Amino acid sequence: MTGQMAGCPNPTSVSQLQALFRQHGFRPRRSLGQTFLVDANIVRKIIAAAAISSDDRALEIGPGAGAVTQALAAAGRVVAIEIDPVLVEVLKETVGEGAEVICADVLAVPLEEVLGRPSGRPWKVVANLPYSITGPAVVQLLQARRWISAMVVMVQAEVGERLLAPPGSRQRGWLTVFAEICCETKLVARVSRNCFWPRPKVDSAILGLAVRRPSLVPPEREALLQEVIKAAFSTRRKTVVNALSQASRLGLSKEPARALLERCGIRPELRAEALSAEDFLRLTEAVEAAGEGRSP
Repeated sequence: MTGQMAGCPNPTSVSQLQALFRQHGFRPRRSLGQTFLVDANIVRKIIAAAAISSDDRALEIGPGAGAVTQALAAAGRVVAIEIDPVLVEVLKETVGEGAEVICADVLAVPLEEVLGRPSGRPWKVVANLPYSITGPAVVQLLQARRWISAMVVMVQAEVGERLLAPPGSRQRGWLTVFAEICCETKLVARVSRNCFWPRPKVDSAILGLAVRRPSLVPPEREALLQEVIKAAFSTRRKTVVNALSQASRLGLSKEPARALLERCGIRPELRAEALSAEDFLRLTEAVEAAGEGRSP
C-alpha cells in the first residue's frame, strides 16, 4: 500500500505528475535539487522504516509532490515543510487536508516551535534532503532530538556512506560521530537514480536513525562535545593531538592535550577518523574537567 488518497492524483505516476506540474506551470529546479520520487516500492520501504502508528506524529521535510506524504497521512497526523510555494499548491491536490503544510526553508524554521507543541506524543521525521542542505539539516534534527523518537532520511548515496562510516574509515567525519552519539543509524535501502523524475545524476540511500534514550551525552555538555569533535576533524592530515592543541576555543596546548588523550586511552598520534564515539565522549568529559580545573 502506497497510501494514495482516493480521488487525488498519484504522485508516483510520472504521467500524472507531469500533468499536475503543467497545470500549475511548474518546472523542477536543479538549484533546489528538485527531483521527485516516482517508485511506489521505495515509498513502501520508507513507510515501513518509519513505522508510523496512531500514537505518532510525523514531520516530513521536503514532501515534494506528496508521494510519501499521502502514505504518512493515511497513518496519522502529518506536518510537512516545503520550501517551494508552487509545490505547496500541488500538495493541496495530492494530499488535500491530510497534512498541515508549512511553506518555508527548513533551515529557517525553529523546529522547537513545531516539535514542541504540547500533546505528549513523540514525533517521527521523514526527510528527503537535497545535497546542498544535508549537513545543516541533519545537525538541526539531531539538536531537536528531544522531541523525536526516530528519523528516516533519504540522502545522496555518498552522504549515506559517510554517515555510516565506521572508525578507521577515511569517509568518517565530525557529523558521522555526532550522529553516532545521538542515534543508532542503519542503512534501510539503496535507491537507484531511476526511481526519480527528473532523473538525478547520482543514486541515493535511505537511512534509519533511532534516537538514543537515554542520551549518551548530558545536554549541558553537548555544545562542548561538538566543539571537540569539530576540532579533531578540522585538519584531516594532522594527528588528533595537534588538531586539539591548535583549536583556540579549547584552550589546550600540545602537552596538556597529549596528557588528556593518554588519560582517555587514546593514542595521540592517531587521526580523528580512527576514534570511536566512545572515545569522543570520554575526551569531552576530560576536556570539561580540565577546563573546570583551570577556572579561578
